[in-house]
Amino acid sequence: MFAKRRPENGSVSVFLIMILAFIFAFVALFIDYSRIAALKVQSERLAHAAVRSVMSSYDPELQERYGLFAYGSHSGDQIMASVLNSSMEKGKRSDRFNVLPLELDSSGLKMDRMLGEYDIFNRGIGEEMKYKAPIDFTLEILSKFKPLSSSMKEASNTFDVLRKLQKLYDKREAALDLMLAKQKKAAQSASGIAGLLMDSYAGSIPNESLGSSRVTTGAAIAAQYDDYVSKVNEDANRGEDEKPKYGDEISAYLTNSAEIWARLGNKQSSAAESHSRLLQEAREAWKEACDLNEQMKQVIASAENRAESAGYDVVSAGGIPGISVETSGDDSETIRGLRGETDKLLLSDNLLGELKDEIDRQENESHTANRSVSEASSALAAATGPNGSSASMKYAVISARGLVDEYLRAYADPGSANRLDQAAGRLEQHRASDKQRKEKEKKSKVKLKDAANILERIKELDKKAKRYMDEYKKLQTYYEESLDFNKQQADGNHKGADMDSNPYDAGKSAMNGMDGLYGAMAGMMNGVRDELLQNEYAALYFKHFDISILKDAAKNPQAKLGDAVVDQLSVSNQELEYILYGFHNPVGNVSAAYAEIFASRLAIRTMEGLVKNSGLGHPLLVLAAAVLYGIEMAIADMITLCETGAVELSSYVKVKITYRDYLRLFLLIHSNNEKKMSRMLALIRFNTGINPAERATYASGEVKIGMKLWFLPGVMKMVGYAGGHPDEVEGNRYYAVKQADYSY
Repeated sequence: MFAKRRPENGSVSVFLIMILAFIFAFVALFIDYSRIAALKVQSERLAHAAVRSVMSSYDPELQERYGLFAYGSHSGDQIMASVLNSSMEKGKRSDRFNVLPLELDSSGLKMDRMLGEYDIFNRGIGEEMKYKAPIDFTLEILSKFKPLSSSMKEASNTFDVLRKLQKLYDKREAALDLMLAKQKKAAQSASGIAGLLMDSYAGSIPNESLGSSRVTTGAAIAAQYDDYVSKVNEDANRGEDEKPKYGDEISAYLTNSAEIWARLGNKQSSAAESHSRLLQEAREAWKEACDLNEQMKQVIASAENRAESAGYDVVSAGGIPGISVETSGDDSETIRGLRGETDKLLLSDNLLGELKDEIDRQENESHTANRSVSEASSALAAATGPNGSSASMKYAVISARGLVDEYLRAYADPGSANRLDQAAGRLEQHRASDKQRKEKEKKSKVKLKDAANILERIKELDKKAKRYMDEYKKLQTYYEESLDFNKQQADGNHKGADMDSNPYDAGKSAMNGMDGLYGAMAGMMNGVRDELLQNEYAALYFKHFDISILKDAAKNPQAKLGDAVVDQLSVSNQELEYILYGFHNPVGNVSAAYAEIFASRLAIRTMEGLVKNSGLGHPLLVLAAAVLYGIEMAIADMITLCETGAVELSSYVKVKITYRDYLRLFLLIHSNNEKKMSRMLALIRFNTGINPAERATYASGEVKIGMKLWFLPGVMKMVGYAGGHPDEVEGNRYYAVKQADYSY
């Protein structure tokens, strides 16, 4: 029997329906998935376009005036929403089919990285100056100073050594003068003793009758002693009823003798104490001179080991392709040779030993003379009674007077026999050029005072320029707010710049400045740093003072400055000087710039002076002459600079350096970048009214754009969760969330 078969009609249809349903679901899923992918791409494009549109609204004044990009004052959210909405507007055709019916759900904008932040401001400067600054500085500054590097290195080293030696030399010579003065003063303390012994030296003392003359010396005591004894005995042998005949003469003799003896003893004691003290002080002065002489030896020994020379070597060795500067030769060897002459300043151990021996010899001879005076005093003490010996007295007085005279001739009395004068003569052989040197130093002080008077004339304008103080106070407020915004501490109060009154100190300060300048240039050659970009940016975008206004003062330091100078003391006329020095008053920055340029000229001209005066022989005379030459030529240079705006770098390097070039150099030396950036930001705010701390350079935008799903929103939601992205599915709508960032 066969089993009854089930009917199969419709099974194929069901199968096909299932297959088609699966295919339809699969295709529908991928259609929506494709639409979602397109939504994401379009959303991201719209987000970037919207943020770019927002950031295209930069402040034109900042860009045109200072080359900086920062967002303007418009509402960024409004611009972003407007761009997004206009991008999603649907066309007006009735037969259109919109595959991506996008709808803006929300948008957000965050502005950040304010221009007033040091990192952001520095980056903006870097973008503006990264190609221009290194080339300009190398061509306009570094190439001009490079040929001077070797000569300036030797000049700085030589000046440093000679200045140190000059100070030690003067102290040593003063100590030796003090030593001789103490020795002379010690000897002079014995001069009164000779007169108490006898009026003048004689080989014999004749007897005198009692009362023939007043007893005023030890010699008179001895001369009248025999007659005194005779008359004492004569009166003693008189009868009881006879009056003494010579009572008055004897009384006067004894009184006067006692007085002379006492005075001699007091004078001797005082002289002995003075000798001991003063000769000890002379030894201390000698010891100080020896120590100073040893210090001079150490200075000479370490003359070639200055760390400050490294900057000159780097600049000298660095190559600048295609640059050729005309020079008239390298004088570094001539200047270096001056350091080989410094041994002339030292005193030999033999000479110092002789000076020490002379102190010991004086002490011994003073002791010898003092003993003889003691012996004479002891002998004269017998004059109070009749049992003495006039011969002993005479011998002791003559002997003491002879030794005292010999001592005084050797150490107190002027003349060829004075051994202290002989010692001074030996010292004078080492001081042959001191008189000439002192004359040049005196002239240098007068000339330097003339240069300093110009600064005084500038500072006197502070009262006349009071009308500008409100500007500087406002600028100071902006500056301090910038520091506070960047969490930096404010500076103290500044008054202005002063010039050293001592020519050597002024020269040393000038050489130190040149050391720092070449060190800074060497650092720049080892790699362009942010500091150079900032400095060149400041020099390019900020106005400097018109130095020609000071030409009358440069010619006549005593002249009063007029209103024309006062009119140039506003903030707008000295922006670059303010960035450099940061003085919040009308005259401080200008006077500081003038003083520093003068110092730079002084350093270069002193280098030339060392060469031109190298034939004078004595190293300290060469130094004094070089400083005088440097001051005179630096003053002339400042006149030229004020008249023409530029000055020749050196007699040996025929290139022009402008006032602005010097400020660019000094910016490199004064490397306090944070303070300089705050000053620039304060000036930008002062000049434009725009606070950089409130202007953003970075925008981050977020948009949320939705689209209606055609198929299977639940599946899309599951797929979205599986993908791990932040997009959302709400009902039958899919929302894409995109973020875009943009920075100037």
